[in-house]
Amino acid sequence: MTYEKVKTIFGASTLALALSLSVPFFDQSQAFAADNYRDMCTKFVHGETGKGKVATLEKPAKDLGNIISRLEQGDVICIAEGIYTGRGDRGVDDIDLAVSVIGGFSPDFTSRDPWGVHKTIFTGVHNSKNFETQTRLSIDSKKTATRLMESRGEPTEHTIIVDGLIFDNGPRNYYKTEKEALIVRKGSPTHTPTPESGALTISTGVNSKILIKNNIATNFAPTEGVFSVFGGKGAKVEISNNVAVNNTGSGFRIGTSFTGEDIPQYKVNNNISIFNQKHSAFGTFGGSGIMLESSTAVEASHNVFAFNDNYGVDNTKRSKGLVLNENIISRNAKADMVEFDLEMDYDAIEDEADLVDEASDNSDTAPTFDLSEEWGRYYASRNVIDRNAAEAEVKVVKHWANDVRSLFGWNLIGTSIDADSPVWLPRMSLEDAMATAKYYDDMAGVKQP
Repeated sequence: MTYEKVKTIFGASTLALALSLSVPFFDQSQAFAADNYRDMCTKFVHGETGKGKVATLEKPAKDLGNIISRLEQGDVICIAEGIYTGRGDRGVDDIDLAVSVIGGFSPDFTSRDPWGVHKTIFTGVHNSKNFETQTRLSIDSKKTATRLMESRGEPTEHTIIVDGLIFDNGPRNYYKTEKEALIVRKGSPTHTPTPESGALTISTGVNSKILIKNNIATNFAPTEGVFSVFGGKGAKVEISNNVAVNNTGSGFRIGTSFTGEDIPQYKVNNNISIFNQKHSAFGTFGGSGIMLESSTAVEASHNVFAFNDNYGVDNTKRSKGLVLNENIISRNAKADMVEFDLEMDYDAIEDEADLVDEASDNSDTAPTFDLSEEWGRYYASRNVIDRNAAEAEVKVVKHWANDVRSLFGWNLIGTSIDADSPVWLPRMSLEDAMATAKYYDDMAGVKQP
């Protein structure tokens, strides 16, 4: 994709230059020990000056997707400001070994400002010749750190970092009209469907350390997680200072790829997960701030889970021993939390949730978000349908076919449900998405990296 073509999608302002302070991070061999991401870089990517597959500081690659086949276990790929659409504009990067991906660098890789003047934007091009619909970035280390390797005494400890990326799926989605107010999930002879996948998925083998930090994701339409993590045996996971805004599914999916005693440990702190919508207007699933899974140990503090179509915290899959302290859990349409089949408001969590060990000082004070009126009007005009109420209006059709179906005990044919929404997942501008990235009420949310 040419620079001029990219400017038409996002504008040239995101490619401006400036200096910024570095941020703390994991070291590849000793977590949390290094002082500067720049010292860790083994591969370099810059869309404007990049060429070839050497991926050195002097000769960076043009796109992460162009060098995936050349990556090695433990590589740290540092990516400069720019807009990245994947190899051949396919809009997907799949990596099958443990690497780290760090964005937000200046073109000369001497400074970082991932949410400011050095934005690294991962997106795609809808209907491109090589278009694919999988997760925008996935990293999977299950084959490179196995339990068999561990039993043989082979090294399995590894670290995966994803820091400073902005994921915007708007250019990958299929919208019904130019107003971009309604996504289309089914493809046509001339249009590929809206991807039903998230921004980031990480799945690990044994003995992993994972850091997901300073990332933003908007306009994604997955069935489940926007940010999804499936930690393996003994995984230590930190998810902090990320934003998931205006997506379907759940902003964060906390899962596991391991069942046993040494379950993955998660610290989920200072994140924002808001305006997560159901999979569809008539659907019943999706629309949660965070979705938990059994065989995980989770501590979640100082997060904002608000304005979601179903739940702030979805624990229907029964993660045990939860710690939920000092979160803003507010204005979630169905309930602030669900535990298996019990729905509760934020102030009942401490008393009524059997699987919560500690829940103190949470708040239902709804933050005020600085969003454009245009997006707000679209979002407010959605028809969020109560499926149970809609189905109650269905009447059995008097027809010979129902006489036959009743003989076999089959479901009878009923009248159709005339219910839909003219707006679903209206496209949010990158400016609006980043405007939500704040710290609210001196209590919860994110801070500028």
